[in-house]
Amino acid sequence: MLEKRWGAFLCNCRSTLNVDLKKIGNPASLVTVATQPEEEIKAFAREADQQELEHVLVGCCAEPAIFEEALPGKTLHFLDLKGKCFSPHPDSEQAHSKALKMIQAEIRASNLKAHKTVPVNPLQVGNRVVIYTEFAEGLKLASMLDDLVEEGPGGAVTLCISPEIEGLEDESPLLKQRTSLIAVEGRLGNFQITLEPDALTNGGSQKRFELKADQLVVLTKTILPGVKRRTGVHLLSSAGNEILEETARQVRELVGNFHKQVHVTYDKEICAGGDKGIETCGRCITYCPFEAISRQTENPLRIQVDHMTCEGCGACVSACPTSALQFTEPTSQEIYARMATLLASSKEKRGEEEPPVIVFHCEEMGHKVLDTAGQLQLPYSSGVLPIEVPCLRYVSESNMLAAMSLGAAGVGLLGCENCPNGERELLYQKYDFTQTILHHFDLGQERVRIITAEEGMEADAIEAVNEFTSQLSEAPLVPSWSTPRQTENRAILSEVLQGFVEQTGKESGRVELSSDLPFALAEVRESGCTLCRSCANICPTNAFKFEEENNSLYFKHINCVGCGLCEQVCPENVITLKSELVLEKPSLEYALVAEDEMITCAKCEKPYINRRALEAVESKLFEIESLKHTFSGNRKNILRMCPDCRTIVAMMEVDKGWEP
Repeated sequence: MLEKRWGAFLCNCRSTLNVDLKKIGNPASLVTVATQPEEEIKAFAREADQQELEHVLVGCCAEPAIFEEALPGKTLHFLDLKGKCFSPHPDSEQAHSKALKMIQAEIRASNLKAHKTVPVNPLQVGNRVVIYTEFAEGLKLASMLDDLVEEGPGGAVTLCISPEIEGLEDESPLLKQRTSLIAVEGRLGNFQITLEPDALTNGGSQKRFELKADQLVVLTKTILPGVKRRTGVHLLSSAGNEILEETARQVRELVGNFHKQVHVTYDKEICAGGDKGIETCGRCITYCPFEAISRQTENPLRIQVDHMTCEGCGACVSACPTSALQFTEPTSQEIYARMATLLASSKEKRGEEEPPVIVFHCEEMGHKVLDTAGQLQLPYSSGVLPIEVPCLRYVSESNMLAAMSLGAAGVGLLGCENCPNGERELLYQKYDFTQTILHHFDLGQERVRIITAEEGMEADAIEAVNEFTSQLSEAPLVPSWSTPRQTENRAILSEVLQGFVEQTGKESGRVELSSDLPFALAEVRESGCTLCRSCANICPTNAFKFEEENNSLYFKHINCVGCGLCEQVCPENVITLKSELVLEKPSLEYALVAEDEMITCAKCEKPYINRRALEAVESKLFEIESLKHTFSGNRKNILRMCPDCRTIVAMMEVDKGWEP
């Protein structure tokens, strides 16, 4: 589709790449393939101004400053077409086809983003730096940062020596000041660092103490327990000159005043954290690796996000079963739009191209693996369609299964061997769940795979990608949708499972799941249900709903997140939650779980209550000895009357001398 507000400036790397404009087509209203980008950008800029373009996609590896200077006022989008298309894919047709897909996906996703402003918070970072080291080179880094002390009040570089220090002379006075790093809490600009003096070198005293710092540098051979990488915490396992110089540069860049992006928004109205005084869920708190999420002090049934501490890994968004937490950039809409666009042409070219594989990759090692493949011309399948996410824990089961529903032959998760954001239990939960679903629909659980890499092993990761993609046959499903009607995780999952049932014809029935997963089947014992509506009123996901017209209670299984609120508020104790997922078409829609006939008023004959509710009220009241007089004589059937008639009869009895 021709995008009138967009232009695309591509280059052939000074004629070293065979970039053919005819094969690229016209993804934007102005498209240029340049050989000398520094010169040709000037003519492109003039034409862009004449056409009043707002966005320019830059597929060129020249310095970004060239384009920023030539195209002021325009939003620039940089796309590595050389590294992700033309360098690793020697087949020209396949390389051009993938390049077009990536351009179209960038345009579509960015158009969604253009109408939204990401909120920010002011952040001031001072010049207090703590260096904890077991290398003598830590002293050199401290001297490199000495100038920070002079850059403002309160500036200081504090050197802390590990008991495992190497490279210091035996008589060095620093050996008498050794401490162990115990814990690090807080965030950039406000860290609390707990240390413990070494007993042997501190006269036997091991009284722990705290240091406050804006940043922390840790030079140790292995990552210390209780310490994880985050913005402002620099973890180094070696101390060469280049590494020290780069670290010093990074430390300096983080000193000053900034605008910190708000990564997550929160909608308390659909949060399953609790209600009516009952605390439930809390998955976001459990899976946040940086303790940036907690319960509100004034209302513990709701959560709060410390936006200054949040590192934007996306774990909470993936963990939240109701999508009360949403990521600001990339939004779920952008992810699904990008995915759908990348896979759109695959539907039309089945058999002509490599099987399409969506590869979610993190912005750390996943990005580096693909970048290295482009630089070293390491070949891999042109069917690999990359989508960058902040961290693999951002990827939900809905993302992975939606990719399959949209026509992917497989889904790869490419990231760090040792994730800087900590343990990835949540990712493995999502991964196992996705494989379970694929297995029960006979789609092949081997179509999803996690591939990790560490520094220096990028080529091995590409080999693993090739091994994965080579085993994949054509996509097992035909796309039945291109743009989701909703983008909440559970709504997407419902739509995806509906498509799986329709295309495969399989309905596996009940599947037992771990209680750690936010899925549950609510079984309602109808004979004891009084249709009081408590479950429908408290359910945060509308899994239960009550229809007045036919006096019936309905349950939509796919909506249930297993928070347990309904089970706890049910006055008759007739609701039981089971950790199961029912893979059948009826479970994706509302199903009747309880109904009852209405009782008419004994006087006016107007329907006013259902039978089981009335019988429950009567049985409880009639058991109370002190109330037997109340329901005697003319008042014997007062409960069988509607509220209006009951009031009239009661007042008449009072006039006759009855004292209630």
